[in-house]
Amino acid sequence: MCSILSDTQNTTHAPASNLPEKPQGLGAFFIALIFAFLKILARLPYPILNAIGRTIGRLMYLIKKRRQVVEANLRYCYPELSFDERQKLCKAHFLSLGTGFVELMVAWYKPFKDLEKYHEVKGLEHYQKALESGRGILFLGYHITSLELAGALMSKYLDFAAFYRPNKNKALDYHIQKGRNNRTQTIGRNDIRSIGKWLKSGKHLWLMPDQDFGHKGTVFAPFYGKPMSTITSPMRIAKLGNAIVLPVSYHKNKQGKMVIEVLPEIQFTGDDEIDCSMTNKILEVCIDQAREQYYWVHRRFKTLPEGQRGIYQQRPPKVKTITAEQHDGALYSGKIISRINSLPKLVETIDGQTLNLFQRRTSFGIDITLQELQNMLQKCYLLAFRGFYTISPQEFTYCAERQAYLLRYQQIPGISLQHIPSDKHQATAVLLGNWLGQLHNEGVYLKDIRQTNIQILPNGNFVLLNPTECQFFESSLNEKLKKKDQLSMLNAIDLLQQESCIKLFNEQYQLH
Repeated sequence: MCSILSDTQNTTHAPASNLPEKPQGLGAFFIALIFAFLKILARLPYPILNAIGRTIGRLMYLIKKRRQVVEANLRYCYPELSFDERQKLCKAHFLSLGTGFVELMVAWYKPFKDLEKYHEVKGLEHYQKALESGRGILFLGYHITSLELAGALMSKYLDFAAFYRPNKNKALDYHIQKGRNNRTQTIGRNDIRSIGKWLKSGKHLWLMPDQDFGHKGTVFAPFYGKPMSTITSPMRIAKLGNAIVLPVSYHKNKQGKMVIEVLPEIQFTGDDEIDCSMTNKILEVCIDQAREQYYWVHRRFKTLPEGQRGIYQQRPPKVKTITAEQHDGALYSGKIISRINSLPKLVETIDGQTLNLFQRRTSFGIDITLQELQNMLQKCYLLAFRGFYTISPQEFTYCAERQAYLLRYQQIPGISLQHIPSDKHQATAVLLGNWLGQLHNEGVYLKDIRQTNIQILPNGNFVLLNPTECQFFESSLNEKLKKKDQLSMLNAIDLLQQESCIKLFNEQYQLH
């Protein structure tokens, strides 16, 4: 390895030809000042910069929208972890994310000699062997929180060009590309054919295919045992460019040292599903070296197989105003399931949906019904976000002439607990204990349980209807709240009055 290091440490790169023209104007001037300040900060010792980054990460953790994306990704990939373990991993990710943000200036402006003791490189013999072939090399990478630093350090030992997506802000894009070009070449996103020519000419490319590009040019391949939309372009690029494919691993170890390793060459088979499964398995192994450092803040699982529920939190529908004609047409064109005060309450529409009517009530000029419904809808979506089945209305309307609200949602193919036959009570008690245990482990406190608000689906999952009282915590419930919920459920559900059912319920609950 020593001889290889001496051959590659002096690798230099010519400035990329695609550096955008330097922008002018007041906005560009202030952005230039910010980057000038970053250059000054880059002179600080690396440990101090790391400490600053971790502080930034703690602040970033407070941004709920981004945090929920990370939580959803971790829940999808690591269902075997407890809620508390995933929360701990989420917090660690944001510390790493903040550090990576500060490392931008380290990657672009800090001299390499100041980073010598903070990184190590392995597997350069695989790179040397690929170089000797004279063919182009496709380096397969992935996104981590310290990606800019990893790329800058890689460029000291490996010769490659990296993809980039231009920033919409031209002034910002200019300084980003200028910083990156201090270390390596960058190329824009061209078509696959021109990239193939780049590789065929003997040049090298660093590609990170771990992003969600929808259905086009992708297959669903397993990733931690779950389907992930995986692009097939690396296989096509490698074939067009007759390139050698070398995966590259990079992460910061527990001592804060960036460890970069060039892995052995892989051979694509020509079968997209097999090849994508192989690259995803390599990605899993790389991520598991330091899980918190993977770029979980990406909405990586936007695209899922048809029929599979989305994993990211959705916003409840906003209230839309409708006319009396629209209101009455919706109510009376379907089958009326139940009434209240002689008016339809639940209606089954001809297209298999359900309408739920709520009469408007006010108190001191405050619309009580609207507040209650908005609270209920928010809790429905929070339950769905934490992985539980509930009603997710597709439409929320208000008719001023009828003084009434309508919720429209897909009809639930379940049955109420009170309609379960007696020979199924013990099996249902087991399922209820398991369900309540899962809720508590995910930080959900039901508080007020009503038998009429729980239905069971054919697959054994429960649906919580109109969840107005439940509360959500950032950790699993404490023993006091757990006991309250257990007693409340035992008192509220008729089938749990039997001694045998109580025993089965409690045994299943204790397993969690």
